[in-house]
Amino acid sequence: MTEKGCVVSLKDGKAKVEIIRNEMCRKCHACDMGSNNRMMIEVDAIDELKVGDNVLLEIKETSMLKATMIMYGIPLLFFFVGVFAGYAVAHIFGIDNFFQMIEAISGLLFTAISFIGIKYYSKKVINKEYKPVIKKI
Repeated sequence: MTEKGCVVSLKDGKAKVEIIRNEMCRKCHACDMGSNNRMMIEVDAIDELKVGDNVLLEIKETSMLKATMIMYGIPLLFFFVGVFAGYAVAHIFGIDNFFQMIEAISGLLFTAISFIGIKYYSKKVINKEYKPVIKKI
């Protein structure tokens, strides 16, 4: 996947690039909660880069798929595990009157734990595979 952007600043070997969201990105609203059509991305700078340069950023399609699975697949899996765990706990302790509420709360709790884990993991193990790279100036 490629995006066009403009370099806004350079500092310590990093470049901040402003990109205009494409149609697919605009519909997602995961970044900046859809506040505007522009988005800032920090990438590794290359030597001949200057502020104001128009650049072409690229991220591998496989990396996009992996990131999508991490952001949507893992929480969904945790939700189902939480629902089944809530079901098991409710039946083990004989709380048959409120088992659906316990399942729902447990599912949401597990989902929240997965998002916290993903956020922690993404800050600790930032992989260059998931970061865009400058391909053209």
